Amino acid sequence: MRLLIVDDGHYIVEYLKHLLDWGSFGIEHIETSTNSIEAKQILSQNHIDILITDIRMPEVSGIDLLQHINEMSLRTKVVFLSGYSQFDYAQKAVRLGALDYLLKPVDKEDMEKAMRQVIKIINEKKLKTSVAWEKFDGLGYLLSVIGERHPTGNDYSTYDNAFMNQPFCFFQVSDAREKDEMTLRDNNGGLDQFIWSTTSTLAGIVLYSNTERLENSIENITFSEKFEFSHKNTVRYYFYQFFFDENVGISEFAIVRDSAEFPKLESGDWECARKKILKNFPKISSRKLKTIYLLEVIYYLYFTNNKLQPAEVQDWIFNQLKNPDVALHSIILGIAQLERNIKLSNDDIIQTVQVYIANHISECLNLEDLGKIVHLHPVYLSKLYKQETGENLSNYISFKRLEKAARLLIDSNLHVTDISHLVGYKKPQYFIKLFKDQYGITPYQYRRKQTT
Repeated sequence: MRLLIVDDGHYIVEYLKHLLDWGSFGIEHIETSTNSIEAKQILSQNHIDILITDIRMPEVSGIDLLQHINEMSLRTKVVFLSGYSQFDYAQKAVRLGALDYLLKPVDKEDMEKAMRQVIKIINEKKLKTSVAWEKFDGLGYLLSVIGERHPTGNDYSTYDNAFMNQPFCFFQVSDAREKDEMTLRDNNGGLDQFIWSTTSTLAGIVLYSNTERLENSIENITFSEKFEFSHKNTVRYYFYQFFFDENVGISEFAIVRDSAEFPKLESGDWECARKKILKNFPKISSRKLKTIYLLEVIYYLYFTNNKLQPAEVQDWIFNQLKNPDVALHSIILGIAQLERNIKLSNDDIIQTVQVYIANHISECLNLEDLGKIVHLHPVYLSKLYKQETGENLSNYISFKRLEKAARLLIDSNLHVTDISHLVGYKKPQYFIKLFKDQYGITPYQYRRKQTT
């Protein structure tokens, strides 16, 4: 980026030129001028990203320079300096589009703060205008960067160019609150596709320029070292280090380079791929290599099958993969689901789940078991059920248990304790509490009321 510093005082220009480490902000070229007429020519003849200028100068003022920028439709961002604190100057500067208004003498801290804001706006503008982001697949892009082999038909070069020279960080939020996700989405330059939610954490990628603000706004957020996507080995290194506490070298990816299961995954030969994975995984000795291997399996599954739910893949990567042996079971289950190739509509899924609940009301019903019935990841099933019915699946199960209990209280002489067990509650006192919450009276009172 190019910076232009303008002030009619030579000393001030030199002071500002050496005030900051401008290179740390991505500024490679610095132009200076003590003549505002000359500055106007520089703006017209050169691409200037940032202008820092005195607001009151003879002949051509800082306001005049900003008006010139607007008239020429230049993309230059402007920070004003002034020895005056008059409101009318600041008001006009803001109205014309200045990003900041600093009073002289400018100290280092104020200038750094102003520059961070300017760079953030420039970066976000570049990201938003360079490509059509509505089609961007953030998870796919990350997998394409950290993966070793590359399934055919996935070209992210457009986004590589958009991310050029943009520093990013991985982040993770443990015990995340709902407002934390909103804060992240409001402070990530519109890149919602880089924010992923699992059952236990928020994880993803943020612009480095936003990390300080996020750290001050979100408890329990941590960041990796900064990286640029153009340095893919660096991205891969920090990914494994940050999320899995493993230091991974290039040579360790040899484990996936010639493995026969990946062509099988790419071709959709699920049964053969599953068998090879189950055969080869036990031979892998270390947690690190198991993680590399399974992440490559996930990469291929994600790109070669459009039936996998993003929530399932996110949970594999940012939750289950911390224990590769546990993750293997879930991934194999996902492949088995593809083998069966069962195609159910959302209505079919809801109906199947509800019928199963009705027929197994006395049993322990959990999301994992219900997910297996319809061949869906439990996280996705939970979200789908809420989306389609408007209620939580756990609430529906509780309602149906208590509904059956109410019928048994009327139609039988069974003791309340026995009814409690028949509808899936092992602790009668807990059953009585839930029953009263739903019907407003205890089971004993309900039976007496209905039979008199």
